[in-house]
Amino acid sequence: MASDKHHIFTAKTINDILFQLKTISNLKIIGGGTYITDFPEKFLSIRNNSELTFIDKHERFIDFGPAVTLNNMLHLGPNYLPSILYEALFSISNHAVRNMATLGGNIMAKDPRLTLIAPLAVLDASLKFKNQKSFDIIPVTKLDTASPESVLVSVRIPTKDWNVEIFKRLGPSHKITADSASFCFLAKTEKNILINLRLCFSGPFIFQSKQLETNFLGIRLPLSQSKIHDFIETASRDFDESAKGVEYDPILKQQFLNLIAHSLHELT
Repeated sequence: MASDKHHIFTAKTINDILFQLKTISNLKIIGGGTYITDFPEKFLSIRNNSELTFIDKHERFIDFGPAVTLNNMLHLGPNYLPSILYEALFSISNHAVRNMATLGGNIMAKDPRLTLIAPLAVLDASLKFKNQKSFDIIPVTKLDTASPESVLVSVRIPTKDWNVEIFKRLGPSHKITADSASFCFLAKTEKNILINLRLCFSGPFIFQSKQLETNFLGIRLPLSQSKIHDFIETASRDFDESAKGVEYDPILKQQFLNLIAHSLHELT
């Protein structure tokens, strides 16, 4: 928790946030603070910033302010949110924590073990950042490319229809450990043809292979056992390539492959 040695700042507008980031050295932005165990010496709380707490629903997407709490997102209900996103939100800790935790906080913690990275990645969520001069829009998987002098001001989440939506949380419930990870699988079919496929594993690292997703498009359903085997073999090789240099429990890879097998059988 923050104590007397911490200097807490607030900002009523986005421009005020940018001004303080520019003029106050080593200032860090904090949302709900539920993931932080050691608060920085100087931090700026955006929890009650009205410009960052909006929810703007459109026909094909929803724009969220980064200071929107996870419970406020859940209050939209499963009919408005993509199924995997609703399930992911509901799996996070408990009601009290979700009342404090924010969407932006889950993203900007930059820890791929956190629950929302995988669903946001497969849903093609885009992050809008503002700096002193312009806006930048990047995918959630390219978060490291955002300028340190910019502020996350909006998260756009598409609301397409999918025939198969699978979310699975790995590791212990209600806490983040080295074994924590999220798996998401989306599939769109038309006249028994697989026309769109998305998958993401986010744990010690983020695994998402566009080549793997596109190589199997156009395949007629139900999938043969040989096609499922080929997919899993390719996924296994791609997983190993993505995991180079990363230490992780081998059980995570086996869980990942088991979840892919389960997901593909849902198509048959």
